[in-house]
Amino acid sequence: MFVRSHFVRISALAAAVALTSGCSNVLDYFAQKSLDDPNKDVTVAGLGNKVLIGRDDYGVPYIEAENIEDLAFGLGYTMAEDRLEQMVAMNLLARGRLSEMTGPLTTEMDVYMRTLDVPGVIEERYAVLSSDMKTRLESFAAGVNAYIKGHEGKLPLSMALTGYEPEPWQASNSIGLFVLLNLGVGFNVHEELSFLTMAKTLGAEKAAYLAPIYPDEPIDFVEAQKLAELNFADHELQNLTEMMTRLDSTLGRIRGQGIAASNNWAVHPDKTRNGASLVANDTHLLLTQPSTWTLAAVKSPEYTGVGITLPGIPAMVAGYNGHIAWGETMVMADSMDVFVEQLRKTDKGTEYLYQDTWYPVAEREERIRIKGEDDLVIQVQSTRHGPLLNAALAGPAKNPIIPDQVSSNFDTESRYGLALSWTAQYPDNTIDAFFRLGQSENIQQIEDNLNDVGFIHLNVIYGDKNNIGWQVTGLYPLRKSGRGHFPSPGWTGEYDWGDAWGGAETPRELNPVDGYLGTGNHRTVEAGFEPVLTSSWYYPERAERAQQMLRASDQHDRESMITMQADRTDVLVGKIQDMWLSHGWQGMIKDGIATLPDDEQKSAEIMFNRVLDFDGVMDSDSADAAIWGMLEYQLARGIFLDELGPDDGDVWKNFMTMSGRAYSGYQDHLLGRRQPDGSMAPFWDNVNTEQKEDPGQVIAHALAATSKVLYKQLGTESEWAWGKLATYHWRTDATLMKPHMSSLEQAVVGVLGDYMDRGPYPAGGNRNTLNVAGYDLGQDFEVWNIPAMRMVVDFSQPEPMSLVVAGGMSANPVSPHYDDGIDLWLSRENRVLPINDADKVNAHFNKQRYLLPAK
Repeated sequence: MFVRSHFVRISALAAAVALTSGCSNVLDYFAQKSLDDPNKDVTVAGLGNKVLIGRDDYGVPYIEAENIEDLAFGLGYTMAEDRLEQMVAMNLLARGRLSEMTGPLTTEMDVYMRTLDVPGVIEERYAVLSSDMKTRLESFAAGVNAYIKGHEGKLPLSMALTGYEPEPWQASNSIGLFVLLNLGVGFNVHEELSFLTMAKTLGAEKAAYLAPIYPDEPIDFVEAQKLAELNFADHELQNLTEMMTRLDSTLGRIRGQGIAASNNWAVHPDKTRNGASLVANDTHLLLTQPSTWTLAAVKSPEYTGVGITLPGIPAMVAGYNGHIAWGETMVMADSMDVFVEQLRKTDKGTEYLYQDTWYPVAEREERIRIKGEDDLVIQVQSTRHGPLLNAALAGPAKNPIIPDQVSSNFDTESRYGLALSWTAQYPDNTIDAFFRLGQSENIQQIEDNLNDVGFIHLNVIYGDKNNIGWQVTGLYPLRKSGRGHFPSPGWTGEYDWGDAWGGAETPRELNPVDGYLGTGNHRTVEAGFEPVLTSSWYYPERAERAQQMLRASDQHDRESMITMQADRTDVLVGKIQDMWLSHGWQGMIKDGIATLPDDEQKSAEIMFNRVLDFDGVMDSDSADAAIWGMLEYQLARGIFLDELGPDDGDVWKNFMTMSGRAYSGYQDHLLGRRQPDGSMAPFWDNVNTEQKEDPGQVIAHALAATSKVLYKQLGTESEWAWGKLATYHWRTDATLMKPHMSSLEQAVVGVLGDYMDRGPYPAGGNRNTLNVAGYDLGQDFEVWNIPAMRMVVDFSQPEPMSLVVAGGMSANPVSPHYDDGIDLWLSRENRVLPINDADKVNAHFNKQRYLLPAK
């Protein structure tokens, strides 16, 4: 759902510390310097009245103030105390300045953000904020800066090791995090950026089978045909696809690998044990250390609540405020379109073609500062469809992971470029509306405030004690033609964007007759709904499982909500079992097994029967779950690798990106997709053999391979367990970036990883389970997508909120709250966070101190 960044640039100090014997003691010394006493009052300048800061046993803060300005100040100070380096890095990322802290490792990210002019978007949106909102953000910034000033010489560990001195926090920095949120929840662009690579290899029509919209919708041949009709020369298509691949890699890293998944649901009082509404939410994000989210409880006369937020935003993103509760999932919105532009060079500069007339591109210069290197100056060119991405990426590579310079052939001879349209062009009141949402006291106020959220595309589930509701937020482009699924020709004008659609017209529902509402990034509207919300819905199985469990009872309560969030049942297993036992598939598979070598037939038959008997529960200690997980791995490779391989090539990597983040060609094939002539979907046949394979033969080979690999990797059947294949590993962003570093940097980060990373732990679930565990299907079993928080609000209770996050509150590795939340999260349990009763609040947040105004 969102992106975070916390990269480390290796300095001489870091190298010396990491490569010194007993380095953990040295690292402890640096980390300890920034660790504050949670019971010691602090006097700060810029505060109007004293502010109470309490902490509970897991370090979750409670901030209480006499007014909203002091509350924002206290929240800024507390967030900086817990996550300053995370806040600083995300702000630098949003402003296209991350390389100032990290060096050339992240230059291509800065290039992308500057190309989109994200810094300009931030300032434009800050300028139109209400005066009250600006005052609140200024107070928050003052709190952050009070912490920075009070910790000169004892800033967080990563800053000590990199030598980076943070600038004073600006009020507009918080807006940058909302812009990152927009980039994180807009989801179709990864398919657009992958499709040219696929189309070049396979042809546009066949490539379309790799990007199905949904199981019951036809393959999008109409969109694919837009590209088939373009008259690319070989070198032009090669250059375009190379740039698409590089840009997709950049986007993946900016967006936390483009995470897709989250659950939310609500139960009407008529279907609950205690006669009051239930609201539940778990957002699925990249598994990192520390967690993307932080928790907080806040109270002032103007703003009260408990929930999750992003370090750097002084409000609840999802939570409960004493009156209402709300939580979000991604719509998977198509908020960006790629346009292929025809270009030409003239004596006057670059021009682009639009409806038979050549127009000059607009140009601006961007200067990117890079730590330890000369500045990088780029010329950003734009058409009426947006910035040209290829021009921005035409500079020299500064690091092995930065895209190589686009060939001079592309600049001088190629007729095509790539422009990006983005819904940031539509003005709205998102920031004010999102803050007002947390102040809503009734259902009508919730709906009114959500109507004004245009920049962020969400499914919001909400409720009060007596009502539940669902509403889609965001502004969506009205396209003249097409659905924006794949890149469009820009010179015809046929696919241009018009006005925005959204606001009060978006899909919504209040108090449904059956008593339940829920979303899981699935298609929440009927097929063919217009205008197009997206072509990149997620797999439907999580939403289907939620509906199964909701409809199984009319006596739901807090515990049944927690049980649902912990559920690891993959309903795809039952669908496959039904298919394999009917529609001619069983005979086809048995015939396929009969063609195997004698020594493989028995093991394949055993695996086949185990799959048919499997209950679909992906528990970490389950042998059958290990069989299913390994079978999916073998099937993905068996169906597609012959045409999309090798598995370290760009085509396969693009396929992994698409399959992990939206409903995929893999699952579509497995569910029996057929071609218009009635034959099986095209990738079942192995193009490297003379015969034409049917699904039964591919499945038979995958069953035999599953048995063989499990025996080799895990030992005897009694030792098989899903959690021995699939694992959770809490890693810092520095560790995640390690493959892209120099040998020295890798050595240093490896040592730092031993100090700061946690895990591995056995994992349960998969992409289709409510308790999600997403990994790159067909590549490995490294879980990177998890429920980053789990929230349950039971309005029948005096203290309705139960909430946990995936990790600790603090980014400081010597803090007791750096990793104490991991075991709680692994238990799949939850815990109450009070906000209503003053005595319970004081007893819970019992480590208390005050921020005192300087006299």
